[in-house]
Order: sequence, then C-alpha cells, then structure tokens
Amino acid sequence: MTRHRGIAAGIGVFAVVAAGLMVSAPTAEASTASPKVTWGNCPQYSDEVLEAMGLRPDELGRMRALLARTDCGTVRVPLDYRRPNGTRITIAISRIRATDQRHKLGSIAVNPGGPGGSGYLMPHDLALTSPQFGALADRYDLIGFDPRGVGYSTRADCARPDDDVRPPEIPPGPIAEETAAKIYDFQSAANRTCWESNRALLGQLTTANVARDLERVRAALGQGRLSYFGVSWGTLLGQVYRSLYPRSVDRMWLDSVVGPTANRLDSRFHDVTGADERKVYRWAAWAAERDATYHLGDTVDEVVALVKRLKARLNEEPLVFADLDEHLDGNLVAFLVVAPSPLWSEATPGLAALATARSGDPVPDALRPIIMPDPREPTEPPAGLPERFNEVAGRAILCNDDTSPHDFPTFWRTYQGWQREFPITASLGSFTQRCAGWPIPSREPFTLRRSNGSLQLSGHRWESPTPYEWIAQVQAKIGGTAFTVEDDIHGSVARVPECTEHLSAYFLTGRPDAGGCTGVTPPGTTAATLSAGTDDATPLDAGRAPAGNRWSWRDH
Repeated sequence: MTRHRGIAAGIGVFAVVAAGLMVSAPTAEASTASPKVTWGNCPQYSDEVLEAMGLRPDELGRMRALLARTDCGTVRVPLDYRRPNGTRITIAISRIRATDQRHKLGSIAVNPGGPGGSGYLMPHDLALTSPQFGALADRYDLIGFDPRGVGYSTRADCARPDDDVRPPEIPPGPIAEETAAKIYDFQSAANRTCWESNRALLGQLTTANVARDLERVRAALGQGRLSYFGVSWGTLLGQVYRSLYPRSVDRMWLDSVVGPTANRLDSRFHDVTGADERKVYRWAAWAAERDATYHLGDTVDEVVALVKRLKARLNEEPLVFADLDEHLDGNLVAFLVVAPSPLWSEATPGLAALATARSGDPVPDALRPIIMPDPREPTEPPAGLPERFNEVAGRAILCNDDTSPHDFPTFWRTYQGWQREFPITASLGSFTQRCAGWPIPSREPFTLRRSNGSLQLSGHRWESPTPYEWIAQVQAKIGGTAFTVEDDIHGSVARVPECTEHLSAYFLTGRPDAGGCTGVTPPGTTAATLSAGTDDATPLDAGRAPAGNRWSWRDH
C-alpha cells in the first residue's frame, strides 16, 4: 500500500513554528478614529461541546465559573493597513475579568501559536490547567483573541482542487526526485487554487498585520500598555508587536521562542531537523541505560548504530504485517526515536519489536497502539464546537512571511543536503516546498528591533519544534532575559507547576528571571540524570499538551 504522507493536509500545528525578521511600517497610517470594542453575548457551550474540547467531567464546573466571568466582544480593524479607511474585518476577543479590580495590574493577552491557532479560549485553558496561571486572574484581566483568519474573527477559507485532482502516491522508502517533483506540482496547483479564490483576505494574513490588530485591541480596551504571553508562533507575534509598538508593551513572556530567520521555511526546517537528530542521542542514552529491558545496546553508539541499520533495512525491504495493509519503511524507525520523552516507555518497546519483526507476522503487541488504526467509528463534532485551528490561515501567514526560494530545483538540492547532514531524522521533514505556487512577497515581512522594555524569553534545551539555540539568536537581536527549561516539551512553561511559579512571579513583580526549571522529564528518570536539576519526573497531562507535542503515526 502506498501513502500520501499527508500532502493534502497542508501545514499543521507542528509546522506551526515560523519566526521572524520583522516588518516595515505600512505606507499609510491607520485611521485616527479610536477603535472600540463592541461587547455582546458570549458563545454558549454545551457539556458535549466542552468535553469534545478535551475537558474532563470534573472540570466542567470550573470552566463554567470562568465563562461566567467572561466578557466577549469584537474590534473592527482594517483589512489592509495601507488602506486604513477601506474594508474592515472583525477580531474576536474574550476577557476574563480580574477578581481584584481595585489592585489590578493590567491585562495579559495570550496566544497559543500556530500560526492559525485560536486564542479565544486560551485564558480559560491556562486557568484550568495551572492554578498558578489562574491566580494571575486575580490581578490581571486575561485577554484571549482569535487572530485574523481564525475562529470567531473574520475567518479564512479557500477553494480546494477538484475531487479528480489527487496527490500522487508515494512508494515506501527514500523519496525519489521524480516523485518529489510530482508532489511539488500538486502542492503548487493546490496553493494557486487557494490563493486565487480568496486573495483579498489571504494576502493580508501576515504576522505583522496580526500584531497591528493586537495594537488596535489594546487601544480599544483602553489600556495604556498591554502585557503578553505567547507560545511558539505566538512568540514571533510578540517579537513583532514589541518591535512595532515598544511603548505599548508592559510585561512580556515568550515561551518556546522562534528564531530571527525561521520565517524562511528552508532555515526553519533545517534547524528543526537538526534538533530532532540531537534528540535521538538523548533518547539513546536513556535506552542504553535500560539495555536489560530493551536489548538495543548498552552504549549510545551501539543504540544509534542499531537505529541506522534498522532504518536502512526497512527502506530496502519495507515490512508488511499480516493484519495491517501498509508498507512500513525507515520513517517509522525515525518517528519512534524522536518521540517526546514522556512517551519513551511506549516508543522504545515498539522499536525493539520492530527490530525483530518479519513481514507476514501480525503486528507486534508493542506496536499495535502506535500504528494500528483507531477501531472506533469517527463521530461528527457537536454543534457549536469552536474552531481551534484554521489550516488556511496558518498556511497563508507562513507563506506570506516566507522569503525562501520556492522553485523545485533549489528545494530538491536543499532537501538532499538535509539527508546527508541528518541521516536519521531528515526523512521526517517536508519533502516539498510547502509554499510552492504561493506568491513570493516583494519585501521582507518584518524587521526585529531592540527596545528597553521588560522581556522574558524561555527556551527548552531538548525540544525540536523551536530549537534551543534560537533563544540566543533572538536575545542578540532584540534583547530580553533567557530562562532555560530542561525538557523537550514545546511550550510546557504554563503546564508544569514548578515552571509556572516563575512565570507567575514575573507577571506579578515585573522582574525577569535568568534561572530555569526542570520541566517534564522522561519516565522513570530523575531530572539529575539528564540535566542539572534534582526534581523527580513531572508528568504532563496528554489532554493538556501544548501545540506541537501531539504524537501519532496515523497522523504523520
């Protein structure tokens, strides 16, 4: 059986991490009329909807208490800031009111990343997940918003290729140039069809314009300055906002920071793939310490050598199990060895089973939960389920910000270079220029600038969606204080109590923190084993995992 490898899916949440150079101001100023919030009724959510959003039954009461404190409104903004008196679009906002209005410190706007992620209910999600973050709602109004193109804001959509235009089948094993060229042509056609169907809106979906919208929201709320917490692409939005409007920023914490050249997709994929390759060696050290259990080797070198041999073997002779109609090649090996550390105890037995598996056998028990289709029938989403991610808006923002070459020959040379540089993990990366066929911007999308305002940057030493070295690059570009999390979990600062204590203290005091926290550690491991920390392993609720940490072979 051949696979599409998700070609038609576009750029998902994981791809979600663009970064920035930053923006030239539009040639025309926005209208001098003061923006206003049009307050109205909040959306009503049934228990069925809240549970479909991932809430447990015991959380429904707390969620409803938060919703009872919530104001909902919209702010009208220019579609094109170069034409401030032209077409308007709508930005939807939510506000959890501070309980102590007398001693209120201001407002914190939040963004979950993407691009394309909805932030409308992010304040509620954070308050439910973290008592420390929830406590900030005593002294701050928490502001959620859907960026332009997403959710309750003016929403992006576009035409798709006709049903008879299908992505090319991809045989197992290393991708050939001829196949990659066919994928490129399909991607180009899909992107052109999308762009041409809604160019007025899609052409105005940029990180810089979202930052300009946020400034209009600040003014509409009557806030002299706005505090901000952003994750992943939300850190790029924060960097752009701070560079455009330094006097509008109060306190800003950016977690899982994207780098100053990552708006170039070729640069971003290179750095992310390199971080994935380094993760293999960290996992190999953990597996080697447990050789008596997994039998993969008792040194890092032995484990890595086995991984390389197994990947090469499956690329040469893909496995076909008796009860699974799919050819499994070396990509499954790479997928297993870059699993997030909380899942090592699931991925490693799967790899051990794969090492001894033979075609024609049933799927080994250790691999079944990883690679077998979900036997449950898919259910229709309940009516009223809010949009949590808009793929069209995400693709448009990434591609409008992207300044890397879009032609196939350049991409193919670059892709081949990745295979040589990162022999284990490069095959997991993009095998075509995802913005092929999308118009190339005529100028740099944004320009980062240094300012003296308070800025806290947190990076995760072992994660790959936003590699740790990016934090130093951003710090050199725009300033700020670096905070190190000793884990590999994208955006975990607001999810792990030890780390959230630091985040809460920063927003309450305004004092940046040059220290760090342990974060999430591998199963059966103390932090001291893999870092300088000493705390025991911290679990991460899979239902609350930040964007970028989902792990599923079926969705790969």
